[in-house]
Amino acid sequence: MTRQEQDIAVLPHRFAPLRHETSGFAVTVLPASGYHVAYVSSWHVIGFTFERQQGVHAFASDRHRAFHADPWRLAFTPAGCAVFSASDSGGEYLVLSIEPETFARLAVGVERARLPQFTNVADPLFTPLGMALRRATVLGVATAPLTMEALAAAAVERVAAQIGGRARWPAKPARGMTPRRLKRILDYLDAHLDEEVRLADLAGDAGLSDAYLARAFKAATGTTLHAALLERRISRARRLIDGTRRGGGTATRLADIAAATGFSSHAHMTTAFRRVLGLTPSEWPRMRRDDEGGNAHLESAQWPTERHSQRLNRRR
Repeated sequence: MTRQEQDIAVLPHRFAPLRHETSGFAVTVLPASGYHVAYVSSWHVIGFTFERQQGVHAFASDRHRAFHADPWRLAFTPAGCAVFSASDSGGEYLVLSIEPETFARLAVGVERARLPQFTNVADPLFTPLGMALRRATVLGVATAPLTMEALAAAAVERVAAQIGGRARWPAKPARGMTPRRLKRILDYLDAHLDEEVRLADLAGDAGLSDAYLARAFKAATGTTLHAALLERRISRARRLIDGTRRGGGTATRLADIAAATGFSSHAHMTTAFRRVLGLTPSEWPRMRRDDEGGNAHLESAQWPTERHSQRLNRRR
């Protein structure tokens, strides 16, 4: 891999990622879009999926493997590991980059010299942290530094628990939530976003009782069925809003987008956006920076390279 390949990531979407950076770490929210990246980061990288993704990737190897990542899954890549990843339709993804010194300070008891790489790991306790980090990143300067630092520290703690084999959560109800069953549930939600979704219908489709389904889904994913449905509706609404902006034509009314994504009204969609993202649907387009060239440099858009780390160090 050449130095240029290490430093450049091609992200073929028009909207640049949302980003928050401070001393010791940086948080990036990558939009749902195709991508092609090759890099070696000088920082540790924690990743979290909000949507299903598939493509090919390779870690510390030239052998490309197909991957299928579920939503609400955790990944970790240690500094110095060569990474290749590509997807034609990647889902929304959170990237928390931590400089090694900061990680070592926060990950108490973890051996620094032998940090493993892992992907697609279920840690339901990380799910609320991932959602809170996304919300804090969307809000940007409106988020207090102490809030962001506390969330980043908690995220590192969860990764340290995975690495040290100390990750624990109530797992028994999740045994019935097999990958195939989880996929069936998510497919059902996506197919009925613009309709009223009833627990009895969802449970019948999954072959589980109402109460067991609710418990097992929360235990397996760290979020409730209602929150998952809301997440999918907001995601589709954001894509419709983004698509209207890209088209350059007459803007689709937000009330029409609300109806198309299962919200009872524009006001209902606004309340949901505020609760999940901290802003309204009309404010969402202003959070995006248009990337006219269609590409973005790794330094400014995603994982910190060595030069990016040096630039951050000079700011301190």
